[in-house]
Amino acid sequence: MVPKDMQVVILCGGEGIRLKSQNDFISKAMVFIDDKPMLWHVMKRYSLFGHNEFILALGKYGEQIRDYFLNYNLYNNDIEFRMGESGKIDYHSLSQEENWKITLVNTGEEARTGARLSRCKNYLESDFMLSYADCLSNVDLDKLIKLHKSNKKIAAVTGVMPPFRYGEFIMKGNKVSDFLPVSKLKAESGYVNGGFMVLTKKIFNYLSSFNECTLENEVFQELIAKNDLGIYKHDDFWQCLDNDREFSYLKKLCQENKRYWLQK
Repeated sequence: MVPKDMQVVILCGGEGIRLKSQNDFISKAMVFIDDKPMLWHVMKRYSLFGHNEFILALGKYGEQIRDYFLNYNLYNNDIEFRMGESGKIDYHSLSQEENWKITLVNTGEEARTGARLSRCKNYLESDFMLSYADCLSNVDLDKLIKLHKSNKKIAAVTGVMPPFRYGEFIMKGNKVSDFLPVSKLKAESGYVNGGFMVLTKKIFNYLSSFNECTLENEVFQELIAKNDLGIYKHDDFWQCLDNDREFSYLKKLCQENKRYWLQK
């Protein structure tokens, strides 16, 4: 039986993005592709599978995320108030997300992914899930968790097959034999890190809070060497947000009601 209500850490501390429609840089997590930001769409995917407790690892532009969620009811519900009175606000038609529990963690502007995760340790109780704030997918999270439980490894990572840009897992059968960072990618077929991970708390034995600690390269390499990293192969929809072309593509999917990541 797949456990419900696993905690979900989402890494929200990237350098941000500047799109043609933006006057300045903005956190990719807070780019609106519909009437909601990318981060909301990632969280909604987890919520569809019963995971409603989120730990958001904030970095640069973290104030944008804080503002959005601290004022979520103001932005997303019908409200009623009267000027000049006590300032009491009545909310109408409360959102479906009212059962979300969100912890906002300041993990620093310069920290890399391993350091950000390390700084969330005190908020985690047991096995947990981990994602980026700028990748959408219709990955089956129940199957991902089942793989993690059956493998009995420290980490299970969703492997996808977009163009080689993110770091490639080299597979031999169902076993990971190597991980190539972007600088060493070869012209061969392989799965890349698509995010959507499940981890045990043993992962913190490999992490440090130093800004330079990177999950994807050094930590994954250690886990692979010890046969402690599993790959869940996902050959269906997956899309990240890195440029205007990808932004336009995701917007188009929403306009055509093809939100694959919101379908279970």
